[in-house]
Amino acid sequence: MNLILIGYFPKIVARRPEWLKDAPVVEEIYSVSDCVSESPPDWIDKWKHNEMWVYDTPELAWSVVSEKERHRYTLFAYRILPRLFGETEEAAWEIPSLNVSALPKGFRSVGFDAVNRSCGSTFECSPLSCNHMAVNYPVNKYCLVENLETAIAMARDFTVKECEPGPYCVVEVFRQERNEHA
Repeated sequence: MNLILIGYFPKIVARRPEWLKDAPVVEEIYSVSDCVSESPPDWIDKWKHNEMWVYDTPELAWSVVSEKERHRYTLFAYRILPRLFGETEEAAWEIPSLNVSALPKGFRSVGFDAVNRSCGSTFECSPLSCNHMAVNYPVNKYCLVENLETAIAMARDFTVKECEPGPYCVVEVFRQERNEHA
């Protein structure tokens, strides 16, 4: 299955919240949602994001974070599986045409997430961190799963476990290894 690079996004990475104490392997939350790890304030109002609600280039992603605050943020890149997982069906998902720059050196895959998109635009909740589901899956220290097959099974499970309204999508998460924005 081919995953599609949809863009870049900066976040303030949160340490493991108290409610995930039963998932001791988790150290930080790299989920696609911003329920735990924060997005930049007012990023949507700047209207620099693409149709997938992330940014086409690392430079554009950093442009929504003030220079004095950049040290607090980590830059992520996302590749998405073009399928939606609903309660009763799975369907191909036509990703809009995007102008995303190729993944540059310095980004490393850190795992996979399943996140809901019930409103059809932005990513919403990642049940691994938002709904305490990390205790039920083999997560890594970033509160993500290590492989695509587990992420797909997880997306299917989340639709029937009613963690959050679906549909769900599967996203591979990449982290920028060095602070090239500084």
